[in-house]
Amino acid sequence: MPAEPGRTSKPADGLTPVIRWLAVLWSVEAADHLLTWVLVPKAKLGQDGLLDSLGGLHPWDHGLPFWPQIPHALLGMVCAPLLHGGWGHLIANSLAIALLGLISFRYSRRLTGVAIVYSTVLSGALTWIIAPAHLADGTPIVHIGASGVIFGLVGFLLGNGLFRRGCLPLCICAVVLLLYGGSLGGMLPFFADDQISWQMHLGGFIGGLLASWHLRRERQ
Repeated sequence: MPAEPGRTSKPADGLTPVIRWLAVLWSVEAADHLLTWVLVPKAKLGQDGLLDSLGGLHPWDHGLPFWPQIPHALLGMVCAPLLHGGWGHLIANSLAIALLGLISFRYSRRLTGVAIVYSTVLSGALTWIIAPAHLADGTPIVHIGASGVIFGLVGFLLGNGLFRRGCLPLCICAVVLLLYGGSLGGMLPFFADDQISWQMHLGGFIGGLLASWHLRRERQ
């Protein structure tokens, strides 16, 4: 039976935003590698990418004045989810985005968009407030990666199973719990690896849960 004019099929509704999202992430990472190779001296090519250093989230440094740090913090909250520490980091997050994004956008593009905003804001804000600004040797810490938003999608889809009525949200919740329940320890400091930003994970997960709670009476 042909589709009605002016309407898109449900699968395309889930796949298209995921492809666009991944295209942005891969383009940003390619640009970061290119700019770093062109602008950074060869002796320092082993350091973080140029865009990672400029646009990553630098936590609140209590040894510096508060207000001048706000603009850079806001920049980091927006840009950090678009930046990754190399192709391996990006590939790992891309796989999670492809799966969770497809499930969530397929369920509702509009509600997923709101959940992404919640998780981005909460992930960045919590990281900026509670994460240490330096390592023990004084090296500044920069937080980058889409994992905060990924944990936000996990929280959103799990929350829908708790807060929304219907069989579909509950079934999606069960599938996500089965697939990603073992990774939830990554948002707790005593389970997370030293190279993992558990603060971003925790903030994103809380943001996803809050989004599912606030949107629980909204239609798909």
